[in-house]
Amino acid sequence: MNADQGPGDGPKRAGEHDVVLPPALEQEADATEQEGDGIGIDELSDYLDRGRTPYDPAIEESPEHRRTLRALERVRALSGALIDDDAARLPAPEESWFGSILTQVRRESRAGRDIPLASVQPDVALTITEGAVRGLVREAGDSVAGVLVGRCRLVGDIAEPGAEVVVELTISVFWGVPIAEAAQQVRERVHSRLLTQTELRVSRIDVRVEDVYVPGTEES
Repeated sequence: MNADQGPGDGPKRAGEHDVVLPPALEQEADATEQEGDGIGIDELSDYLDRGRTPYDPAIEESPEHRRTLRALERVRALSGALIDDDAARLPAPEESWFGSILTQVRRESRAGRDIPLASVQPDVALTITEGAVRGLVREAGDSVAGVLVGRCRLVGDIAEPGAEVVVELTISVFWGVPIAEAAQQVRERVHSRLLTQTELRVSRIDVRVEDVYVPGTEES
């Protein structure tokens, strides 16, 4: 049984496993892997535009697609707030800038490695996917005002219970947001979320500010 399964998601059958790649191949796989069901970010965005109707089981019953939808909703909410705030003064953020965030969201929504969870029944194996944990990290970071999480990585042997794990993430901060304070808030919220919703032994959370977005410019 997988802890991030939703309604309609059954347990894995024998022989069904997520592909686990060595770290050296992770970046290459990210760049070349294609969606098995053919549903891309544009289709998911259109589905949101329609109010998630009519109900699409291929989307709603997929943990990966649901994570992407939640991230899309957060990015759209922030984009709308910026447009409202800057309407009388500055143009909205460039679509290409938000597009780079959405590309990273889509890439990291994939299941990835299985992370074991403790079970009171010795014959029952419980796991949560790496993609689900990255989703938790992204949600926690995005909850900080004026911040969007870019890349998120779990460094360490996450398949080994009790092994130390380092969380590495990049963030984009909007102009006017105190950078050091924002980074610290992201670190604290990510730590709290992982502490309460996973069993990972997190030894360090590295937050790197990758972009400072200045409204009214073409680049960040």
